[in-house]
Amino acid sequence: MEVPLHLPEYQSSLRLRTRGNSQEVWDPVRKRYVVLTSEELIRQLFIQFLLIDKKARLAALSVERQVMVFWQRRRYDLMIHNRDGSPLVLVEVKAPEVPISQLTLDQIARYNLAFGVSWLIVSNGVQTYCMQLDQENGSIQFWNAIPDFNTD
Repeated sequence: MEVPLHLPEYQSSLRLRTRGNSQEVWDPVRKRYVVLTSEELIRQLFIQFLLIDKKARLAALSVERQVMVFWQRRRYDLMIHNRDGSPLVLVEVKAPEVPISQLTLDQIARYNLAFGVSWLIVSNGVQTYCMQLDQENGSIQFWNAIPDFNTD
């Protein structure tokens, strides 16, 4: 079930600058400006959504950290952690022009092999899916809204 999330209302929360021939956006998680690509725009809008609407703590977020998946180095897009630092939610973002497909779901499932979190979210800003995994019986429940993740 798709979550109705389009994110344009957060654009005014972004800090942008032009550097040379490229536009950059301030990433509050990495605490630096990064090149503003279509995918980065969705990541930053999603971060604002988490901070503003879901009241996530900035310290609970991590962005583009390396993970080993089948002996290959990969980078996940966004993670929400519990206060103790343990992973809680894995988020995969795509550019708006990239449709969410089975390949996207397979990608986040592979990344989750390294973490075993119970919550997965995939979004391109237009399509968003929030899934809760039951690790014991292997079932997946799709949510029609993104819950508040208590990171306290």
